[in-house]
Amino acid sequence: MHFGKPKLLLALLASASLAACQQSGGAGNQAAGTNTSDAPGSASGGSGAQAPAGTIAQTVSQSADHSTLLGALKAVGLVETLQGAGPYTVFAPVNGAFQKLAPGTAESLMAPDAKADLTNVLIHHVVPGVVTSKDLSAAIERGGGKAQLATMGGATLTVSQANGAITVTDPRGGQARVTQADHTQSNGVVHSVDAVLMPKEG
Repeated sequence: MHFGKPKLLLALLASASLAACQQSGGAGNQAAGTNTSDAPGSASGGSGAQAPAGTIAQTVSQSADHSTLLGALKAVGLVETLQGAGPYTVFAPVNGAFQKLAPGTAESLMAPDAKADLTNVLIHHVVPGVVTSKDLSAAIERGGGKAQLATMGGATLTVSQANGAITVTDPRGGQARVTQADHTQSNGVVHSVDAVLMPKEG
């Protein structure tokens, strides 16, 4: 299994982190191409916005529902990135999301020699800037039912909404539903999702 070249991944991660830091002065909310939204929209699937309590990395490390994700982030050194200033929006797969992968996929990604592949998968769950569920809903409405987000991995996620739930579609056509939204942290926001988003093959 191969999703990308290590040097390219590191370059993408570095450039995206720099861009995110440059945006942290107040234009934070990002979505749908222009990556800015202040229009009203309905929140989905979560308990509502929370006061910032720590970094995204701290939130993931303290969540029993994200222990598999935390192990993956540690394996490739991305915990340090998510402790940084950001801001970032993270679509965080819960433990059950990894169990939905094809048999052997999770184990293969966690192998010591698959660090580049795992990094590529993980950075496709991270969008520079702060994109709340309200921003997503507004962008989806403006886009006539769909909106797009550029990830730190250089791919595009498509978001849509039905029956109050936001769905994220990856480049392969796989879908993840936002099950808990708007965990606002000091360096961004976390949305829990029920599936792992995969980059395009090749």
